Amino acid sequence: MLYWMTAQRRLEYNFALQHAVALSRELNRPLLVLEALRCDYPWASARLHRFVLDGMVERAGQPGHLPYVEPAPGAGRGLLAALAARACAIVADDYPCFFLPAMLQAAARQCNVPMLAVDSCGL
Repeated sequence: MLYWMTAQRRLEYNFALQHAVALSRELNRPLLVLEALRCDYPWASARLHRFVLDGMVERAGQPGHLPYVEPAPGAGRGLLAALAARACAIVADDYPCFFLPAMLQAAARQCNVPMLAVDSCGL
């Protein structure tokens, strides 16, 4: 089971993560949490990256947490698809803003396993 942490970068009150945990238990499969940071997306800034990196440091050492910081533009291309190839499903954050909806749709087309998007912003 793969949880792709893109918008709700927290362990508490994260309905997508909770759903991924429940599915991994139900299917008796291990859970991997991918938290990646691209370096060349629209609106990339030192301030936003500092926020994301600080969160990654807080979660460092958590079992099943895979932080990935892209060292150069495009270096992370194919990472999600490679991880998805070994997963039974992907759970991702459903977030209606920024470039995330388009990114999620593009990723779903590239992965050969079911992808579920879960909203943690509201009820």
